[in-house]
Formats: sequence, structure tokens, C-alpha cells
Amino acid sequence: MRRRYDLTLADVTLRVTEWGPPDTDVTVVLTHGWTLSNRIWEDVAALLVAADPSLRVVAYDHRGHGGSTYAGASIEALGDDLAAVVRALVPTGPIVFGGHSLGGMTLMALAERHPELVAGRAAGIALVATSAGDLLGAVRRLPGMTTLLNLALRPMSRMRTPGRPLLLVRQGARGAFGARPRRYDMNRAVRQSAQANPRAVASLGRSLLAHDRYPALSAFANTDVVVMAGTRDVLTPPAHARRIAARLPRSKVVVYERAGHFLPYERRDSVAAHLLDLAANARIALPAWTEATG
Repeated sequence: MRRRYDLTLADVTLRVTEWGPPDTDVTVVLTHGWTLSNRIWEDVAALLVAADPSLRVVAYDHRGHGGSTYAGASIEALGDDLAAVVRALVPTGPIVFGGHSLGGMTLMALAERHPELVAGRAAGIALVATSAGDLLGAVRRLPGMTTLLNLALRPMSRMRTPGRPLLLVRQGARGAFGARPRRYDMNRAVRQSAQANPRAVASLGRSLLAHDRYPALSAFANTDVVVMAGTRDVLTPPAHARRIAARLPRSKVVVYERAGHFLPYERRDSVAAHLLDLAANARIALPAWTEATG
């Protein structure tokens, strides 16, 4: 069963989608990527509750994305939004977090800004096609390139991605997918981008260029972590996944051959399977977790 509703925070209203029963012992909370919406997770969420009907899955649209309203956007603000979502919607019990691309960076911002919440609530972390910093590193090391990239973001604040004609726009999105992407998946990605507020896209683009949260990863050191990447991902290639995992003793890296950046679509079954494993491990540890957290 899927439910959609709005959650009003101090300065924004976030669109939330839930699957599964409202009361359960373990909840999966999913965060999405730049210019997308929580719909990037809809296939994975459906697979999760089909495999485990007792599991609750919560996903939401970042500020300025999907059905959420816009206020000033940065990765730091997204980390604070995630903390507010957890406190409002999942006030008790262990949580398995999954973050795709910018969503993974949002999890790192949560760890940086709300480490007590991660320490007390995170039972598993799935970092999907994401990075802890140095995005476009080789390109940005060219003289003057960072300045040029920031200048290129300025017109984005006034340009909304067209939802049609899908054929032409889809060709632009194709480069972020791996080998032989489904047309249906590319269409969904384009439609999500068309919903994103241009000011949020530009503001978060600048925040992405400044993103450096390797120190924040220490908050995940005692948590089971799965880091996933596709060999054809030009945005967050496997090297980024390996750098993250090198700092986390309880992590493992999963590399998908011929896959691109949209792993929740391209490798939906495997991504769901890893989240299910994290949820199962959280249930096994639930008695000890309950005792430790009181």
C-alpha cells in the first residue's frame, strides 16, 4: 500500500511517499538525487515491501524538487531536513538509510550536522552512486575550471528542464545511464527533472561543487554500510565508492558492470536486495539495539 502526504517544516513543505505498514520494527528511509524526486525509489520500494510486507519504507522530495516547496537549498539544509523528517515520521526504532547521488551526500550531511541521530538510529546505510567529495576532480583541477563551472550554474536558476519533447530531452539524459537503458526509465528521469525548481537546482549545484564530507563518514564507522557504483557512471565512478569504503571498516563495495548513475532503476533488484539484507541484519540486532537505546 502506497500513501502520499505533505510534511510541513519550518520553511518548506516536503512531499512524502510511504509504503508498507505505518507501525513496524524497522523503517527504511530513502533520499534521492539532484534534480530528481522520490519517484527514483518507487521500483526499489515496491520490491522491498513485496519481499517483506512488514517493512515500512519512507521517501520524500528534497526542497525544491518533485512536489516539495522551495526555500534556500544546500546540502547542509538537506541534512537538516532529513533530521526533521526522521524526528517527525520515524521517532523511534532502527532505521536503514538509503541515499542515491545527492541523497547519499545528504546522509553525510546528516552525519556531519546530527551525529547523535546517526549514532542512535542508523542500523544500516546504503550509499548508491554517490561521493564524499572531489566531484569532477580531474576536470576541476584544470586552471580556472571551478570558476567556469560556477558561472555555468547561473543560467540554470532560470531554466527549467523541458518535459517534452521526450525524445530530444531523453538523449541528454542517456549519458547518465549505463548500457542499454530502458526508455521508460529515461522518460521517468526526464519528467522528474522537469519538476525541479531551477533555483534549487542551481543552488544545490554550487553546493555539490563545494561538497567535501570525508571526515563526516566517521559517524558511520560502527554501522553496516553498502557502497554501490556502476562502471559507466561518469558522475560518481567506482573510485568514489572505494574511497568511501576505505574509511568505513564495516562496509562493502558493490560495483555493477556496464551500469551508469541511475542504479535504483538500472539495478533495482540488486539495490533492493542489499537494502533487505541491511533491514534483516537490523532485525537480528534489534534486541541488543533496544537495550542499548533504552
